Amino acid sequence: MKVDKNLEIVTGLNPIDAIIKKRPNSVIELYILSCKSNVRIKKLADLAKSKKIKTSFQNKEFFLKNLPKEVHQGAAILCKKRLEEKEPFLYEVMKRKKKKLFLVLDHVTDPHNVGACLRNASAAGVDAVIVPKNRACHLTAAARKVSCGGSELIPFVVVVNLVRTINFLKQNGVKVLGADKSSKASYDDTNLSGDVAFVIGSEERGLKLLTAKNCENLISIPMPGEIESLNLSVSSGILLFEYLRQNNKSKEENLIN
Repeated sequence: MKVDKNLEIVTGLNPIDAIIKKRPNSVIELYILSCKSNVRIKKLADLAKSKKIKTSFQNKEFFLKNLPKEVHQGAAILCKKRLEEKEPFLYEVMKRKKKKLFLVLDHVTDPHNVGACLRNASAAGVDAVIVPKNRACHLTAAARKVSCGGSELIPFVVVVNLVRTINFLKQNGVKVLGADKSSKASYDDTNLSGDVAFVIGSEERGLKLLTAKNCENLISIPMPGEIESLNLSVSSGILLFEYLRQNNKSKEENLIN
């Protein structure tokens, strides 16, 4: 099947569900493996029907021919490509959002880590995930599938110069905090109130020297065990949910006062 450059085929039940719910008008057709029948597939078909999306049942040969390397779970959709945002999008976020939370990935190249970070960001209500244009994983099929639909819910912003973007965030009152295991400042002892951007480094090298230099502060996650460091996606989840914990606590204190 020839796919137009502005279209793509997406697999995975969670991403398909998120796309149909979030942007149904972008979906051209839902394909279901005719011999596949379970509760989740039926729910997906019912959802597509409720959104008036064309659904066709296909045999195994269709999926083998068009998706030879994909673990498709018995379903796929043809839809308009999910657009990545550019730097001007951040200007709009600054204008319309009172309280802002960002996740910045500093040259992270593994699509599984990017996907897991997107899933964390979606769960935490992040306003945007920011990555550099070069030497970084973008919204690949693998990253989107690992995100379990998170990639469809969170703006993904690709910037030309990451340090320039970090300084733009700081100039607009955002507290930019880099994750660095060598820092003596523990994440849970750091004040995370207000607007915050967490910067997570790459799988092998962590934060780039220039990136770390331009962060407002560097924070670490204490590791009392024998393992020296956490997977970067795990670190992102810990930091994001510590932010939520502290800010929810602040709300409660304001109500009491």
